[in-house]
Amino acid sequence: MANYKILNTRGKEIQTDITLHPGEILQDELEARDIKKSFFAEQLGVKPGHLSELLHGRRHVSAATALKLEKFLGIPAEYWLRVQVYYDLFMERRKEKEVA
Repeated sequence: MANYKILNTRGKEIQTDITLHPGEILQDELEARDIKKSFFAEQLGVKPGHLSELLHGRRHVSAATALKLEKFLGIPAEYWLRVQVYYDLFMERRKEKEVA
């Protein structure tokens, strides 16, 4: 599994102060593929409200959900979990900065 980093012209890793919740990426993916949310929720075996909460960043991508996304979209489960972990770390680091 490859790890990708964004490097500047001097080879130093670039850190960003923005991040995306995996639900935002999923929403873009569904729109790009012209997949209706209600249909996709049914395919995943979840209620439309559950999918909506995920798309709006109010639910996390679990391992089980990541495997379902892999099955129906062909995007590896590891990708979805990595995005979720990076998002969680980003949010926790932001909280630490606010406290400090």
